Amino acid sequence: MGLFQPVIGGLRVLGVTARSAVADVVSAAARAGELVSGAAAGDAVLRVSVIILSDETGVALCPADAVLPALRTADEVLTREAGIRVRVTGVTTVAAPAPTEALDPHANRGLLLDEVLGRLDHYRPYLPPPETIAAPVTVVVVRSIAGNTTGCSLGMTADWVICQASLFDATAPSSYDETVLVHELGHALNLPHHKDPTNLMFPSSSPPEHVRGTALQRWQAVVLATNRHTVHPR
Repeated sequence: MGLFQPVIGGLRVLGVTARSAVADVVSAAARAGELVSGAAAGDAVLRVSVIILSDETGVALCPADAVLPALRTADEVLTREAGIRVRVTGVTTVAAPAPTEALDPHANRGLLLDEVLGRLDHYRPYLPPPETIAAPVTVVVVRSIAGNTTGCSLGMTADWVICQASLFDATAPSSYDETVLVHELGHALNLPHHKDPTNLMFPSSSPPEHVRGTALQRWQAVVLATNRHTVHPR
C-alpha cells in the first residue's frame, strides 16, 4: 500500500458520499410529495448487476445461475412492497483470481476501512461507471465477511454491496438465504435496520428456521422510491 493511499481513498469516499447525499436530496424533493400523498410508484425501476469473484486459484465462488433466485426474490419483494421493479443488467463472473483481502472483506466500519485503504480495488474495474442519479447497484459476491455477517452495504458511500457466496448455495439449507441480497439493496438505498422480525430490514436472518420477513412499512417504501438509485420513467 502506497504512503498516500489512505489519503486518496479517504478523499474518494468523502467525494462519493457528498455527491450521493446531494443526489438523494434532489431525488427525494422531486418524488416525496406525490408518494407521501399516496400516489403509486408506477413503473419505478432499480437497476442491479452482480459480480462474482474467483478465488486465489481462479475458481468462481459460485455459478452465475445460483444468484438468480435471490434476484427474483428481490424483484418480487420490491415490486410488492414499494412498486419498484428490479432490472438485472448483468451477472458477470470475474475470471481473474482475486486477492484474499478482496475475497474476505470486513463488515461495517471495517468494510469502510477496507475501501479507504484500497483493499477492495480489485472490484473497481468491474463496477459500472459512477453516476449520480439513477446509478445501478452492484452486488459483489465474496467468499466470506469478517464480523459474523453474510452481507454488508456502505449505504450512500458506495454504489455496491457485498454478499457471501454461501447465501446462494441451495444445497446448504443452513446458509441459503434469498433475503440477504434484497436486504442489502435496502441499505444501499438508505434504509436502516428495523426491530420487527417480519420486516425486510430486520438485522438478522438465520436459515433455515429463522429467516427474516420481507414486509416493508409505508415510510420505508417512500425512502426507496425517492432514492437516487430508483429510476422513474417519464
